[in-house]
Amino acid sequence: MEYGNLAYDLPRQYEEPERRKRPQKSRASVPKVTKKTVKRNREQMLVRSKNIRRICVTIVVAMSAGFMISQFVTVNETKQEVASLEKQLNELESVTSQMVFDLEQSVDLAEIEKEATTRLGMQRPEKYQTVYVNVKQDDMTEKTADEVEGIGNGIISALKKIGSNIVEFFSIK
Repeated sequence: MEYGNLAYDLPRQYEEPERRKRPQKSRASVPKVTKKTVKRNREQMLVRSKNIRRICVTIVVAMSAGFMISQFVTVNETKQEVASLEKQLNELESVTSQMVFDLEQSVDLAEIEKEATTRLGMQRPEKYQTVYVNVKQDDMTEKTADEVEGIGNGIISALKKIGSNIVEFFSIK
């Protein structure tokens, strides 16, 4: 039994909600700024700044290492390309020297003399005639280390010289 009021009690769902009040902090709950907390905050900031510096240095070192590796790869690729081109050059030089040798072997002096006498009407000089031949001679020669070194280069240069002498001897001026 209830005394005092004859009004019905309304269920809680119909009651006005209480406004929530922020609990007020008492002065005792606010932390005091002391020398110790200031020192701790400074140390934390120093640790953070050192960590940031370490991260930045790591990033710079990683980027420079990546750049150096990419340059190294580029240099190696270029070296491989140069080696490949040098190999192709050597192969082409050997083919050329073989062709020069074949050309020299294909020259038949009897056939040339026959062609000169029949088609061009040339004759061999008589014993009493004097024949002057002007042979062009170079005053200077150049030899590089590659031409001087190696048996293959020596043979190739000798064959080239023989071929040029034969062609120059039979050339019509």
